[in-house]
Amino acid sequence: MPEVRTQANTLLEDAARSSSEKIAATLRELGLRGYAADAFCALVRLPEATAGALVAKTGIPDSKVYYALDELAERGLVAVQAGKPKTYRAVPSRDVASHLDRMLDEKHGRERSAVARVAALIEPLQAAAKTPATELAYVVKGLANVLARAQAMVAAARREVVVLASQERFFRKLEPELAKLARRRVRLKLAVPKIALDKDLARIAEIRAIACDCLILVVDRQQVLTVSGADTESPYGITSTDETLVRLGLEYWESPRCCVPG
Repeated sequence: MPEVRTQANTLLEDAARSSSEKIAATLRELGLRGYAADAFCALVRLPEATAGALVAKTGIPDSKVYYALDELAERGLVAVQAGKPKTYRAVPSRDVASHLDRMLDEKHGRERSAVARVAALIEPLQAAAKTPATELAYVVKGLANVLARAQAMVAAARREVVVLASQERFFRKLEPELAKLARRRVRLKLAVPKIALDKDLARIAEIRAIACDCLILVVDRQQVLTVSGADTESPYGITSTDETLVRLGLEYWESPRCCVPG
C-alpha cells in the first residue's frame, strides 16, 4: 500500500506540474510577467503563503517576489491579508476568470490602439511616395488616429514644438511626449488653459494662456497639424508641410487673439 500511495502521489504531482506550466504560459500570453505567473501557480496549490514561503517554494529572488505579488494583487488575482508578515492567497477560480477576461480586453484595446497608430503613420508616408514633388495636406479622421498622428509628430521633433490647445483632454494625451522633449531640451511653446503641468514642462516650456478655441501643432517649423471637432465623437485633423500653412500656424502663437503671454 505505501508503494501504491507513493506512485499515486507522483502521478498527481506530475499532473499538477503540467497544469501549472499551462497556467503560467497562459498568464504570460495575457501580459503577466514571468515571476508573477510563477508566484500565482504556487499560490493556487496553497491555502495561503507569505512572500518568504513563496521564495522557498518557487526560487523567485527575494528582490523580485514583492513586485510579483504586487502585480498579482493589482490584477485582482490574489487577496492580501495584512499582518507581519503579510499573507497571500489566490482568489476563487470564478474571480480569476473575470479578472483574466478584463486583462484580455485591455490587451485587445492596446493592440487596437497600436493598429490605429500604425495606420495613422503609414498614411502620410504613402501619400508622399505617390506625390513626392508636391506639398502635402491630408486629413486624418477619428480621435485615435488624430492623437496617434499628433503623438508621432511630437515624438519626431528635434528643435521646436509649438502647441495651441484649448482642449485640456487632448493636451493631456500629448503631455507625456512633450515632457520627454523637455528633458531633451527641445524648445517648447505651449498655449494651454490654466492647468497644472508636468514639472519638466512647467520648468522648460514657454507658456502662454490660450485665448481661442483651437488645436494647432507645429513641429520644427516644417509640419503643422490643425484639429477640428476635438470635443466631438468624430474629430479630424489636417496636416501639411506646406510653408504657408506652417507659417499661419506659427502666427497663431504670435497673435494676442489666440495667446496671452503669462
